[in-house]
Amino acid sequence: MTSATTEPATGLRFPDILVYRGYSAPVRIEADVYDVEVEGRLPDALNGTYYRNSADPQYPPLHGTDIFINGDGMIHMVRFENGHVDLKTRYVRTEKFLAERAARRAIFGSYRNPYTDDPAAAGLNAGTANTSVVWHGGKLLALKEADRPMELDPETLATIGHWDFDGALTSKTFTAHPKLDPDTGEMIAFAYNCDGRASTAIEIYWIAADGTLGRTESFDAPYPSMVHDFSVSKEHIAFTICPMVNDWERVQRGEAFFHWDDRLPTRVAVIPRDQGVSGLRWYEHPSPVMQTHTFNAWDAAGQLHVEHFITGTGWLSQFPDINDPDNHEQPPFAQRWSFDVDDDTADDTADIRADFDTARMFEQFGEMPVVDPRHAMHRTRHFWFGTFNPQLGPMLEWGPKGPPFTCMGHFDADRGSLDYWYAGPDSAPEEPCFVPKSPDADEGDGWLLTMVGRRAENRTDLVVLDALDLAAGPIATVRFPCRLHEGFHGIFVPR
Repeated sequence: MTSATTEPATGLRFPDILVYRGYSAPVRIEADVYDVEVEGRLPDALNGTYYRNSADPQYPPLHGTDIFINGDGMIHMVRFENGHVDLKTRYVRTEKFLAERAARRAIFGSYRNPYTDDPAAAGLNAGTANTSVVWHGGKLLALKEADRPMELDPETLATIGHWDFDGALTSKTFTAHPKLDPDTGEMIAFAYNCDGRASTAIEIYWIAADGTLGRTESFDAPYPSMVHDFSVSKEHIAFTICPMVNDWERVQRGEAFFHWDDRLPTRVAVIPRDQGVSGLRWYEHPSPVMQTHTFNAWDAAGQLHVEHFITGTGWLSQFPDINDPDNHEQPPFAQRWSFDVDDDTADDTADIRADFDTARMFEQFGEMPVVDPRHAMHRTRHFWFGTFNPQLGPMLEWGPKGPPFTCMGHFDADRGSLDYWYAGPDSAPEEPCFVPKSPDADEGDGWLLTMVGRRAENRTDLVVLDALDLAAGPIATVRFPCRLHEGFHGIFVPR
């Protein structure tokens, strides 16, 4: 008769911490589901493919804990075709993903910190391709600002490999938020930390509609900052340099890749699109703030207007405050910053322009902003975003990204009005995606798509709303038979 063992069970287990618990737990499923169940009636004209990216960890973290944004890129593809809906999910086969699958464990350490890696990861690319996707020049690209784009097959989601624009991209990094000019098809993009280490250099790329990268210029920021998003109008490019700092000495000590240091100023670089960095002007915000994500930018009467979400702190849910470890992340509010680009006055000693005008766009916090992409870089009337509104329903338990959304919001700038759709009890909508009803439909005349986490059911829906009448509720609901991992950014590519 043998005695029972007291040794712990073997096998893969994710730690029971917030990042990997409950609805935020890794999904890790690559699947095909044909003819997904639909409640209501999908619009006949809704034909095309919705792609979105998510950070879905393949293996438990090397050091027992991690941040939410360090998961492996998992693409969710939802194809709408004549009233039918198909789902496909696939991991992006990055070098990191393939090396860890071969090792059957994590070998890369903390977010973007090579000094925390296992020796088995030496010399390998740590990119995760987990933040966003873009369709441009006939290519579907998965993006992460710490790496070059990863090209995917738009039909199968098979990974083709890194894309360097036929050798024209020399940087090791590329933004997750390029901007597309709806009039010309040109893509304006950028990179920071171009060699993978802390740097003040920022490169800007002008990429033709056919995908040719024909022009690269660079300038220096005042300090090595996280530059997650930026703004582009028809005439200008604007970068908000915020005190989410990359201190390489701290990275070498194994600390977080970024930290918030509000002793540093927030500055804005405004660059004419045609002239380039030789026309750069610097502006300084009166207090340290962070730009989270952008709505739009446009020019009028000698002014550049930048519309974006702004918070008084960094992303403290992911990175620490160096001066106040107990500080809490503040909610973002939409602001319009207006720069008098025809004003030549400047500070004689620092060459910093006078304060610019700032105005809150509406009295509702939010994030994940979108406009009708056909009207980007021009003044827009309609703005959509994720939010929560306690008057419509209770807030949900905080997750690894902070408080989940419970509502979609719509702001009509002409009327000054807000419209909401409440997703229901235990339900969390994610980033909205606008789809016009036809190529020549009026601005805002379209549908709003959003993934919705049905937390009590541990399942995900995709909801289709009338973009100009959110309160009317779903036109149709695509009911996936499983949970899809919480995502970041997505796009709709018409058939």
